Amino acid sequence: MINKNVSVVIATLGEVSLKETIESLNNSSIVPKEILICIPQEYAKNVKHLSYSNVKILKTKVRGQVAQRVVGFQNATFPYVLQLDDDITLDLYCLEKLLETVISKKNIAAGPKLFDHLTKEYHSFLIPTNTKLVWFNKMFYFLANGKSGFQPGKISKSGINFGIPETPNTFHDVDWLSGGCLMHRKENLILTNYFPCNGKAYAEDLFHSKLLRDNNVILVRSGEAKCYVDFTSSKGGGWLNTIRNIPKSLKPMKIFVNSINGSVIRLYLITFLFYIRLFLIKNFK
Repeated sequence: MINKNVSVVIATLGEVSLKETIESLNNSSIVPKEILICIPQEYAKNVKHLSYSNVKILKTKVRGQVAQRVVGFQNATFPYVLQLDDDITLDLYCLEKLLETVISKKNIAAGPKLFDHLTKEYHSFLIPTNTKLVWFNKMFYFLANGKSGFQPGKISKSGINFGIPETPNTFHDVDWLSGGCLMHRKENLILTNYFPCNGKAYAEDLFHSKLLRDNNVILVRSGEAKCYVDFTSSKGGGWLNTIRNIPKSLKPMKIFVNSINGSVIRLYLITFLFYIRLFLIKNFK
């Protein structure tokens, strides 16, 4: 294992899954020189048991995923910085492959393929894969994005972000990447709290991706990099949890849609149809 000039920033409240996340980093083909655990002061007791030579605890005066992460960004020491959620485990070569991609150009940020932690199945958001729902998909993507319909990795006129298919491996210059695992050059980091709402940071990766692209950073999905997320539980984003969270996400989504000159009417239509889509997918597998 070779130490590389990588800082990892993890915003957390000290969830149990954090230990497994750290161990996956330290068992990688390359090991980051520092892992910054950004945690509000009142939750710091949840991570006092963590004893790794490259782990540093940053007690923050702020609470909120984006605000905590920004504190980590501001304190990162090394030229390459990985932002990471506390419920993600990395494949052996994930960090190495992301680093290779970001090193290749000065203005690139790179994300991996995401797989379900339990089933090991590839996961992405709003990909029209179900052949039994062709008629519904055509209507859904037309209402979301007009005549352009589904565009892999793009953000639609409704503000909804389209998923990235598993193949081909590399998708270059996409509109958005998941905030759960994203590698940056330090000089490209956004060092201010860009999330416009209080509470859970719904759709923060869309706001973040837009800011990066506005700063001429190219977003690349690096298919050789893989990581695993608990998508099946309520914490990881199961269908029931997704439905519960849709109303809560509408406020930041409306702000985001207006920022891209999109259509709030399309957003409301797609939000309604999203419920129907979940039902159809469940019953027409």
